[in-house]
Formats: sequence, structure tokens, C-alpha cells
Amino acid sequence: MAMSALLNTQQVAEILGVDVKTVLRYVNAKRLKASRLGREYRILESDLEVFLNNGSTAPAHVRGQALVSVLANQKGGVGKTTSTFNLGVALQRLGYRVLMIDLDPQGGLTISAGVNPAHQQVTIYDALTDEDGDPRRAIIRTHSGVDMIPANIDLSAAELNLAGQLGREYFLKTLVTKLRAEYDHILIDCPPSLGLLSINALTAADQVIVPVQCEFLALRGLALLMDSIERTRRKLNPSIRLAGILPTMYDSRTLHSNEVLQDLRTRFPGRVYDIVVKDTVRIKESPAAGMSILDYDSEHDVALAYRALAKEVSGHG
Repeated sequence: MAMSALLNTQQVAEILGVDVKTVLRYVNAKRLKASRLGREYRILESDLEVFLNNGSTAPAHVRGQALVSVLANQKGGVGKTTSTFNLGVALQRLGYRVLMIDLDPQGGLTISAGVNPAHQQVTIYDALTDEDGDPRRAIIRTHSGVDMIPANIDLSAAELNLAGQLGREYFLKTLVTKLRAEYDHILIDCPPSLGLLSINALTAADQVIVPVQCEFLALRGLALLMDSIERTRRKLNPSIRLAGILPTMYDSRTLHSNEVLQDLRTRFPGRVYDIVVKDTVRIKESPAAGMSILDYDSEHDVALAYRALAKEVSGHG
């Protein structure tokens, strides 16, 4: 491989066996070093070789420790909890050790996994507020086989309790640091707000996955979330990156869904996953059964989408 040669994104895509948009996501997430020439990116063959030798398309993070992914969007009802749970199960089925953390006082992730929040003696609230304690005492094994730290309404008091404390943005990072060596992936489900809990999640994260409902109103707050991620990167967590925007609740039969999807890809070139999660009653039924869609209807298009997402997140796509 000629160390001085420059490749365009199409050439890199052919070498990696992915499409150009995926290459652009790697560049935007700073997983692949590139230089901009006019409107195009150019990648040195030597940098591509480093990328390949460091684990193919796997995200860069400390080897031997979990990759921490936050699923965030201040708008509710966009599929954050659904995506956290199903992505976690899909990663576990690929053979990874997975921990899910429910950071929403409503306990949606906890309920989706078939766990009753009211019956939990130890939750993420206890783990956050006992800084010197062992967070492992809050971990439970779900029916799907994935470990989880559950949440319940007690967590609603956490922001008040932590707000006046020194280093209030770092409490979750301290907790996660104690667990990183025991897992391959840690997934954090954020509440539908940009308050202190969400800032804690962004401060603890290596990357952010942004589920976005394919509806016009879901796009309105996206710029605010991107700004929050950037401010967190500048002030609290310089290593955080945007892994990608995940279109959810997509209905290919409607012009509106198709227009929103196209608008997303136009506004955020190279940052939107090619994987699209369809709107279906099956994905609404599965949480009521306390099951992942991968168990509830394993061959459904949505189950296939989350398997594909797991492969991309883990670098095995």
C-alpha cells in the first residue's frame, strides 16, 4: 500500500465493503482520519491502514473496556427506550457482554425488560447517590439475558439531590468507570429532557446514538440536542462523538415519512444510519410482553433492523 496515496470516499467505501454514507459517518465521528479538499474528503492510504489494523470498523475506545453508548433525544416518544433495549439484546446475541442502564425516572427500559420498577430494592438512584458504594449491587439479570441497572420514580429526586454537589456532571461517569472492565457494551437510556441526568449520560459516554421519529415535529429539537452534544464535548467530555442518527417509526407508505427521512439525510449528510426502524404494532406489543422484538417476532423487519444496528455499532457490519 503506497503510504502517500490519497483516496476518495468512494474508493474507501469499496475497500471497506460499505457505502459512501457509512464512510462519511466514520469521518464525522472521527473514527477515520480525513482531510477536506473543497467539498470532498480525502483519506491517506496509511490512515486507512491504521483504521483497518485497529479493529476494522469498530469504534475507537479503550481496549478491554466497554464502549459506552448513550441513546438520547430530548423529545419523548421517538423510540429511545425501544432502541436501547433491542440494541442491547441484539448485541448480547452477537456474544457481547452487555449492561443497560435505565436513566429515566419513568422506568420505561426497566418495564420493557419485564421488570417491575416498584419491586426493585436497589436502583440507579441508589448507585448514583452512593458515590463510594459498589454499583454492582444494583445490577439485575433480565429475562432476555442482558444485565441492567433498573430505575423507578425515586430517580426523579436525583437531579435535585445532585444539583448542588461539586462535580455533579460526573456522578454517572464515576459509576460507569467502575463497571467498564466487566462489559463489552454499556447502553444508557436517557430521559426525554436535557437536564442533569442527560448531561451525566453524555459526560460518561463514548458515543451518542440519536433515535429520531420520522415526523416533522421530531426534527425541530434536533439542532438543540446537537448543540448540547457539542457543548459537552468542549466542556466536559472531549472524546464524545456522534455515532449516528437512527430514523425510527418510519412508514414507507406515507409521503410525510419519506420526506422527513430525506430531510434528515440532507441536513445531516453522512450522519444518518442507513438502517431504518419501521413503525409497526409488533414493536409496541413486545414491551407489554416484557420481551425484545428479537424474541417476540425474531424475523420481523424491525428485529432485522436492530440486528443490523448491533453489527454496525460493534464494528461487525
